[in-house]
Amino acid sequence: MAISTKRRQASFSASDDFSPSPSPPPSSSRPTKKDNRANTASSSSSKFSHVFRPSSSSGNAAPAALPARSHTPSYHRPLLLDQPESIQSLLDWFISVSTNRSMPWRAPYIDPASYSSPASLREARKVRAYQVWISEIMLQQTRVETVKSYWLAWMNKWPTIEALASAAEDDVLAAWRGLGYYSRATRIHTAAKKVVADPDMDGLLPETPTELEKNVPGVGPYTAGAISSIVFGKAVPILDGNVARVLSRQLGLYASPKAKVTTDLLWAAAGVLVKKAYEVGGEKGTVPGEWNQALMELGSTVCTPLKPRCGDCPIRSSCRAYQEAEADSVKGKRKKEDVAIVDIEDLCSFCEPFPFEEEAAQDTITSKDVEAEKQKRVKKLRQATLSFGFQAAKSQSKPPDQDTATLDKHICKFPMKLEKKKIRQEECLVCIVTTPAGEYLLEQRPSTGLLASMWQFPSLTLCTTAAGPAATGEQGVQQMFPSTPMPELVDSFVAALLCTTSIKAKEERVKVASITHIFSHLHLTMHVYKVVLEEACNDADLDGVKRGGKKAKTDAEGDKNKNFGSKLGDIAPRRWANADEVEAETMGTGMRNCWLALQTQQQQQPSVGKAKTAARSKKK
Repeated sequence: MAISTKRRQASFSASDDFSPSPSPPPSSSRPTKKDNRANTASSSSSKFSHVFRPSSSSGNAAPAALPARSHTPSYHRPLLLDQPESIQSLLDWFISVSTNRSMPWRAPYIDPASYSSPASLREARKVRAYQVWISEIMLQQTRVETVKSYWLAWMNKWPTIEALASAAEDDVLAAWRGLGYYSRATRIHTAAKKVVADPDMDGLLPETPTELEKNVPGVGPYTAGAISSIVFGKAVPILDGNVARVLSRQLGLYASPKAKVTTDLLWAAAGVLVKKAYEVGGEKGTVPGEWNQALMELGSTVCTPLKPRCGDCPIRSSCRAYQEAEADSVKGKRKKEDVAIVDIEDLCSFCEPFPFEEEAAQDTITSKDVEAEKQKRVKKLRQATLSFGFQAAKSQSKPPDQDTATLDKHICKFPMKLEKKKIRQEECLVCIVTTPAGEYLLEQRPSTGLLASMWQFPSLTLCTTAAGPAATGEQGVQQMFPSTPMPELVDSFVAALLCTTSIKAKEERVKVASITHIFSHLHLTMHVYKVVLEEACNDADLDGVKRGGKKAKTDAEGDKNKNFGSKLGDIAPRRWANADEVEAETMGTGMRNCWLALQTQQQQQPSVGKAKTAARSKKK
């Protein structure tokens, strides 16, 4: 899909399919990025003119009646377009709550009228655009609360884009440590160097989405729209998971999030709405950024995936999903004469069949649960009621919590959910190879792909499964070493790492732990072993790398190995590092957990040894 990366996971479910994972960094083997998405909103607006065209019936159309939910395409025309007071309400609401979550990257709009010279305005925009850019990239796949401290530390270390461009790659990765998805840091660093070196940009990010996507590596439609609207006041849309959810409910759009037409329609709706908000706001430069941030904030805090706070929503009156939920049709009481008849040729082709009949059993369960809770409250109040000699009156209306549950149940069906794809699984062997002198063997990952260029303990893939339905059962498992015992495999792997035919361990190899780490696309289990070498192995040839040296990149990096671990005999840059150097190294979270497990085991060993000695002394 063309919608930007998943963001602010605290505010929406992991199953939200509206935002794809970040695209891989550009390489020489890939074609130049096309600008076919640069004008997504404007091109889509004309494509959906029949949807957004004002008509006498679209704004006043009754909520679509269940279970058929028949409606025309014009049903999805945003009601906000005819409710300027609701648009203003959302803008006012955002101003009132914008500081509640204390996001340090939020700052007042830079008004050109407040600057005396073009040079001073340019300098202010340069810094502001850089700040917004870094915050938006950090917020992809990461919670807001986590990003706050990282963003502040980043800005303290590199307050300008020029400072970032001149930073060492290892320092950038180290500053990103703990945020995950390290390719984001690599792309930011690459883009900063390009923006600073380019004579036209000269350190200032471009103003329009078209130029941002074309000239800044790693910037997609969402990030481009955010920078353009927030920093430069352009009336351009944004669309992330939160905004997509808000718009799906506002439009009553129950369509496949994987369908291109769904993406195009949401982008188009976001585009016409930001332009309308700009008009309602008096065409002030501050409005587009505030409007886009208001939609994000609404989706993050009010229009949430599972427990929407519709009572606090400033644009509830224009919400198709809420209108449908509130209508008698949702409660099964809608009269036949109230249901609009739609010609089959005029039916909406965007929406999928609505899941209504098959969930009747679930509705019954929910109703029983609510009734049971009601009875508990009645029991608690019974004694107090009897003490006054009165009998409690019987209520003929449904309790408010049952009404709320019914409303929420319908609203939370938007946007349409897809069945979660079973993610790929992998098991690998992680060997922490060390010498009596306390040095540890590290190897560098390939320059592209998962955890690109990061250092880790050598890892060997043991078995994998494919993603999707085929990944179930033993038939979907690929065993790399089906008949090799683990001790023998550990020895063979370490021997291959050291370019020798065999190794002699000073002591028996030790199983440290089995650690599970879950990526967005991979469920990884690491079987961690510690192997202590003889002193004579310290200067072993590590595929051409001596102690402390670094090997030039090899052809093996071009191997499109999708697995986390390597294959037996793979060539990679390797080096020895002491414990302090390992501690300071930028590793992935899973590999860092392997290191922590080893430290925990080593701390426990002295106490175990003392206990055994005491036991032997007691026997004597």
